[in-house]
Amino acid sequence: MTTPNHIDLFDTETQEDWFPTYRELRDEFPVYQIPGSKIFVLTRYEDVMQVLRHPDRFINGYGTTRHKSSHEIYVKKGFEKRSVLGTNPPVHKLYRDMVDPHFNLQGSAKWSEKISDLSHSLIDSFCADGEVEFLSSFALPLPVTMITTILGLPVEDLEQLKKWSEAWVLPFSGPLSEEKENWVAEQGVEFQNYILNHVHGRRENPKDDVISHLAYGTFGDERPLTDSEIVRIIDHLYIGGNETTTFALTSGLWILLREDGLYQRVLNNRELVEPFIEEVLRLESPTQGLYRTTTQDEEFHGVTIPKDSTIHIRYAAANRDERMFENPDEVNLERHNLKRHMAFSLGEHHCPGSGLSRTEQRIALNVVLDRLSDLSLDEDKNDYSHMPGLVLRSLNELHLKFSPSEPS
Repeated sequence: MTTPNHIDLFDTETQEDWFPTYRELRDEFPVYQIPGSKIFVLTRYEDVMQVLRHPDRFINGYGTTRHKSSHEIYVKKGFEKRSVLGTNPPVHKLYRDMVDPHFNLQGSAKWSEKISDLSHSLIDSFCADGEVEFLSSFALPLPVTMITTILGLPVEDLEQLKKWSEAWVLPFSGPLSEEKENWVAEQGVEFQNYILNHVHGRRENPKDDVISHLAYGTFGDERPLTDSEIVRIIDHLYIGGNETTTFALTSGLWILLREDGLYQRVLNNRELVEPFIEEVLRLESPTQGLYRTTTQDEEFHGVTIPKDSTIHIRYAAANRDERMFENPDEVNLERHNLKRHMAFSLGEHHCPGSGLSRTEQRIALNVVLDRLSDLSLDEDKNDYSHMPGLVLRSLNELHLKFSPSEPS
């Protein structure tokens, strides 16, 4: 296998526009080893599916904590960093069975009115201005407020929760120094102990929220969940329940308004909202890729990947693979395989919050279309730059213009 020296996945210019690099990797280097590492990157749809179909051979086991001192901070002051929702079969399903009913499409439906009310309330705060920075004013507060409420954490703590959330995802931007990683770990254990206090409170005073459900839940009808298990589940759900939806909402408005005629088409036919959301998730996947570890030697395209190697499955590259999606760089609301994208992964380890995210995006987009007329991109203020990072993808900001209106 030849490793091309000109490809650098940690380069900020590459990360700003991944898609030419993805095309080159899919066509020329479908098995790409990151130089100086045991990490192998897969970018073709069929190869990523091969990994997802065999969770016994490609297991979760790769963490973002690189330095021993950072790991010790979690062990001594908090709990293990890795979420139990990322465990491997067969125990993985037992954990997911306790969580999925709250976040699948059926479970998310009970929050529809709250999502709609919050969407209207956020728009009321800026609709008279005729312009808005959409990410900070709408796309960020909507999902973070909802996941805070659903889990059972106090909404008045949102500012602090946001700081912990930002620290949590920082390692996904790329390798951190030991000092920076230790700071992230300190923030992480603060968040863990904050969650633990609420778990103890729910055992004394249960409410209708996910923390209460887990505090009184049993693992496989055999035993109560431990504090460590509950804390790590809530930690995982909180981050996954707000960051990716924020990114998808922002990318969605960008795509809707930049493509010729698409805004009017969706505005006039709301049945197109749901297929549009699927195309947004495929084209601008909030999570670009995640990791697996091989339990045996594996071979892809004549390249042997040794046992105990790390596989980086690049969902976003697979989502634009022309071998799977015809004209993959285009928005096609009639695409026959709309939901075969991997934005939320596929199979047993698919994102537990995918149902909630889709529900939030569908309701929010309809409210935006109802409330903000004559929507357009503010070309004087937008540079359409993205946050740097290897795993997550989001615009830094998105400025919109519209006709001013009165609050509802």
